[in-house]
Amino acid sequence: MKSDSSPSTLSLVFNALSFQCIWWLGVLYQNQFIAISVLLVLFHFALSKNKKSDLLVLLGVSTLGIVVDISLIHFGVFEFATAPWWLGLLWCFFALTLNSSLAFAHKLRLPLQLILGGVSGSLSYLAGANFGAVVLPFGTIYSAIILAVIWSALFPVSMTIAARFK
Repeated sequence: MKSDSSPSTLSLVFNALSFQCIWWLGVLYQNQFIAISVLLVLFHFALSKNKKSDLLVLLGVSTLGIVVDISLIHFGVFEFATAPWWLGLLWCFFALTLNSSLAFAHKLRLPLQLILGGVSGSLSYLAGANFGAVVLPFGTIYSAIILAVIWSALFPVSMTIAARFK
């Protein structure tokens, strides 16, 4: 039996599709359709039964992710043609998936979270590079290794932040 705070199947699907929409809009068009991404974040909150919890997760995880990405830019792992505001919004919505469409990952043991994060996180950036959203000056192999290591830690830490406010 679901509790009142458990998301419905429809909200899980909306959450997953919204994240994909924000990812594709950002990767294909960078900042051009940022208003749509902002609206999807706002729409999430309009529908949310856990607004305070979602806001706290969004603030914690997106801050962490944006700091990591800024560090990767600073150290030359990433290069962007323009300021990637779309990437900040992607981090915001990624945070909103952690207790929704990615909630299944809370039940995974740490080694599986490490693998899931390392593989999916790095593949997301590599795919973005293939579409021209980001330049990887260190090349694909070195960038993939760096991203896999970072995301192996970043995903479980993000899940821990999300669980704290669940």
